[in-house]
Amino acid sequence: MKWKIKTAQMLLAEMQLYSGDADGLLGPKTIKALAQVPGLNQSWGVERKIIACIQIGCHKVGIDAGIVDGRWGPTTMEAARRYRTQKRNAGGWRSWRPEDRNAVNPNKWPKAGTPEFDAFYGPVGDSNLVRIKFPYEMKIAWKPYSKVTSTKCHKNVADSALRVLNKVLAHYGEAKIKELKLDVYGGCYAKRQMRGGSKWSMHSWGIAFDFDPTNNQLNWGRDKAHFARPEYDKWWEFWEEEGWLSLGRERNFDWMHVQAATL
Repeated sequence: MKWKIKTAQMLLAEMQLYSGDADGLLGPKTIKALAQVPGLNQSWGVERKIIACIQIGCHKVGIDAGIVDGRWGPTTMEAARRYRTQKRNAGGWRSWRPEDRNAVNPNKWPKAGTPEFDAFYGPVGDSNLVRIKFPYEMKIAWKPYSKVTSTKCHKNVADSALRVLNKVLAHYGEAKIKELKLDVYGGCYAKRQMRGGSKWSMHSWGIAFDFDPTNNQLNWGRDKAHFARPEYDKWWEFWEEEGWLSLGRERNFDWMHVQAATL
């Protein structure tokens, strides 16, 4: 919460409503400034107003933060991180990806939330799942002494996922895979809604995989996530050759996650 309050204070200063230190503390000056933000629903609770202030402030400085609803979803999180990065770098938003990277989509993965997506993958649930055997042994992220040799995923992505993981094994070898924790499995199919949102997660179709969630946590950016390091470049190259999308490389959060759907 302190990080959100500090971000809101910085944006309140941009709106010339706040002149104190951006200290992340919810003091009287911050509360008074929040009460003056145009378009902010003053009937909301304090935390929701802080988030809505971030959304409004980001829009004012030209960063898309999505709908002003006071909810902390992926779009708002990325907007806030982008703003903080701009302020820190004082040179604008900087890409962490090679500029000559060309996105490819040989499997024609559809765009999430479209009729084409619905037609390609069908309804949420387990009706289209198949079991694949991993080319190297995995261990369950939350039970590191439990091994897993297979998993279920959507039938339309099964062959592609196996091609990727076979390339990973051939390139890194089992010892390096263990060292880099590419064998720490966070799961695939789980029928649930997105964290902080009302839409179905890509996991609900079995078209997304998570790896090493402890070292690539949802809210971490490239400054902390292990998968943003250079030694993982080939890992991402293999996924991207098949058209899979990394939320980390695309939006700089949730570096554990890779999905067979475009944004």
